[in-house]
Amino acid sequence: MPLRPDGATLAGMKLALALAASVFAAAPSALGAGPDPSLLGIGFICSAEQSGGSSGGAIMPGVGNGGARADTANPEAQAWFENALDLYHAFSHDETKAAFAKAAALDPGCALCAWGVAMSLGPTLNTQMTDAERVEALAVADRAATLVKPGDTRTAGLIATLQGRYSREPAAGGREMAYGKSLDALLAKNPGDAMIANLAAHALITPARQDDYSGVPRAIAILEDVLARKPDDTAAIHYYIHATEFAQKAALALPYAVRLDELAPGASHLVHMGTHTLMRVGRYEEVAVTNAQALKVDAETRSALGASARPLTQRYYTHNYLFGLGGALMAGDGPLAVKYADHAAVAYPASAPEERRTMAQARSLVALGRYAPRRALAVADDPTAPRLVRLYRLYARGEALASRRDAAGVAREARAVAALSAEAAKAGETGNVTLATIMEGVLRGRAAMLAGRPAEAARHYDRAADTQEAAFPVPRNFDPPPWWYPVRRSVAAAELKAGRRAEAAAAARASLAEWPHDPLALRVLAQADAKGAAANRAEARKVWQGDLARVTLDLT
Repeated sequence: MPLRPDGATLAGMKLALALAASVFAAAPSALGAGPDPSLLGIGFICSAEQSGGSSGGAIMPGVGNGGARADTANPEAQAWFENALDLYHAFSHDETKAAFAKAAALDPGCALCAWGVAMSLGPTLNTQMTDAERVEALAVADRAATLVKPGDTRTAGLIATLQGRYSREPAAGGREMAYGKSLDALLAKNPGDAMIANLAAHALITPARQDDYSGVPRAIAILEDVLARKPDDTAAIHYYIHATEFAQKAALALPYAVRLDELAPGASHLVHMGTHTLMRVGRYEEVAVTNAQALKVDAETRSALGASARPLTQRYYTHNYLFGLGGALMAGDGPLAVKYADHAAVAYPASAPEERRTMAQARSLVALGRYAPRRALAVADDPTAPRLVRLYRLYARGEALASRRDAAGVAREARAVAALSAEAAKAGETGNVTLATIMEGVLRGRAAMLAGRPAEAARHYDRAADTQEAAFPVPRNFDPPPWWYPVRRSVAAAELKAGRRAEAAAAARASLAEWPHDPLALRVLAQADAKGAAANRAEARKVWQGDLARVTLDLT
């Protein structure tokens, strides 16, 4: 039986969807209104699909609160400068460039406006720059230096940091680290300057994308100082979430992360951003709902900018989609997970960029396999489809057959995954081979559990879990997780069914250490170890959005 009845697969939800879309479309906080988070998330996605209209050319509201003064007497230029700075910290990269350019055009004598244009051409935590862009940015920074008013040492200092950042020869230790240190030195001359502090922190954590975490501790100290004075500073919260992730101290950011969507409701990336923390601390349903809200904001932003492209052309749309889908699956929210799956077909038509369409389509099949088995089994094989999609189709079929207790059918899909994995290996598709190894192990484990061979299942699951943990270590792979759940919890379930309670408890604890508050792992732990069983069982019921009793050990 499916984990939750799919009926005519949620056909009866249509009225609820319409209600959610109308009642909750403008809700300021993902879980701050309405009695049903699942319905709220579905409503957000419905709104994303229905967004329309255009009012391009206007300043974007609700994208941050870090406004700072520019050296201009032109109020319109000042407004665009403030908006551009907020957009920069919200990672609305293209919009940032356009807004700084607008400010500079309104006041050609504004040095900080020109500085903003130059800064926006450079890298961010999530973007790179070409050498041609560096040359262009340096020219703009040099021009900005000629506009500095007499005695304005702060502006001169900001521009000088960019001139160093874009110099022909990179500084020792890399451009971004040197840039961050120069901003930190400028901050020492301007203590309490939140604008400089946030820029410095961002620059200091940017090298972490290349595995250089040396600037992270200083960035955390800078940001904690900003937040002590201004706890609602959206830029500081954004970078603090990233910095604490990099430091493997994500929970430190939780008091700020839970409010970021309310503080910047017009910035899809900031609406989403708190879910980086929420995912790491195990608040999975909030991850699902808040990312649905981010999709809605993405779609509305695209409409407001007057673009004819679909929302998925937004840089972070797929990122938000995968985060939200992963949260729904971990929370056991079948209706919302299936809505995410259905949204893939709407947001990613054949004309969409292939890489994004492939990823969304492939991962969405997990939701069908777990919560709409009839639909998963009805998906026909397309030999021309990307191999990743074909692999996920087989995996989803295996999960669907497992829900029907068809051990032979699950084993058949596992063999098909292995065959497709061999083709991927011949083609040098390392990533697909890794995922296929996990898929095959999970399905062979499911088949063995259903056949009453839990000790064998534990071995299959253990190999899959080892592959997952080696390829996707949690500290670097919750952005979002490349695989939808911790296979170590399946090891725990198999050990429990085999009567090895101590081993089951150890595996469950190991799983929970990296995927905290996973309700299915908590339930196994409650059954395996009487100590704390009542609390673990209660926590599992609180986190899981469906009926825990319907998820057997064979499907855990």
